[in-house]
Amino acid sequence: MSWRDRLFPVEEVTENKIREYIEILEKENVPGLDVVIDSIVTISNSGVYDESRRAYDSIKSKFYWWEKSIHNEIPENSVYFLAHENLDYINFIPQKSARIINFFTFMCMYDFIAIRYFMTIKRDFDDLDVLNVYLSGLDERLIFGLDNFDKISDWPQPTVEFFKKLKEISWENKDIKTFSNRLGLLKVNMTVTSFGLPKYAHFSTIEKKLIELIAGCNAVNDNRDCINKEDIVIGYKTYLKLLNTDVTKYKARSNFKVINKKDDGGYLVCDKCNQYYKLRPGESPEDFTDECECGGKLKYYDNIDWLYNTLS
Repeated sequence: MSWRDRLFPVEEVTENKIREYIEILEKENVPGLDVVIDSIVTISNSGVYDESRRAYDSIKSKFYWWEKSIHNEIPENSVYFLAHENLDYINFIPQKSARIINFFTFMCMYDFIAIRYFMTIKRDFDDLDVLNVYLSGLDERLIFGLDNFDKISDWPQPTVEFFKKLKEISWENKDIKTFSNRLGLLKVNMTVTSFGLPKYAHFSTIEKKLIELIAGCNAVNDNRDCINKEDIVIGYKTYLKLLNTDVTKYKARSNFKVINKKDDGGYLVCDKCNQYYKLRPGESPEDFTDECECGGKLKYYDNIDWLYNTLS
């Protein structure tokens, strides 16, 4: 039975959108694309995607607190540390151009790992669970092993140079970004009803950023500075495999060099969209404009505990 025959019953408008996306994607000659579409159909029918959304609902208010709990004592040779020190923090930084991959992109990877972790344990995280999410080496497996993350036994040591290259990654052309967006819309329409789209917008962003991260890593690993369609397919194959993997088998490692990292800087918070930027050492609020890209005003705060209490 082909994936066309396995489409689950959906609203007529949504079904028409799905078929429109499929008809366009069928014209693409990208290795592995058929496998990705078939896998998307599988997760929409198997219940695993519904389970991932329930897991997201259960832990979404904890993401910030888990990161904060490890942020001040973080291994300097970890992916987290290198990403934090070498990538822009978030897209909306006023005086900087938006990049495909930034520190927020990496946080989405950890958030998705946490979602998949919760799907297995189905209980509140303890301190060891948090360490397993951030420091098991699964992040290294993903950025170097890609869709073979579960098979590799050896991979390069993460370096500053790798992250500097990742920071400069761009789309090969506008058609590549359109292809990525179209595949993303196909997945969303096949897995989330139109009624549920607003509720799971953040969850969809986590998935999207994870896929773009893997696509960018595939390009850098191949000594390229632009993402192409094959990279996007690799990103989806990795994401889909991760969704179906019991990640609790990856345990926190003890071979990290740990340093005490002072909590520095403070935060610029938009009073309209609530997005924020964490100031880095040496940066001050005066280095930035006071206006967010959304039109809101940026205000400085020593901490943003109040913001997450409001959102949770």
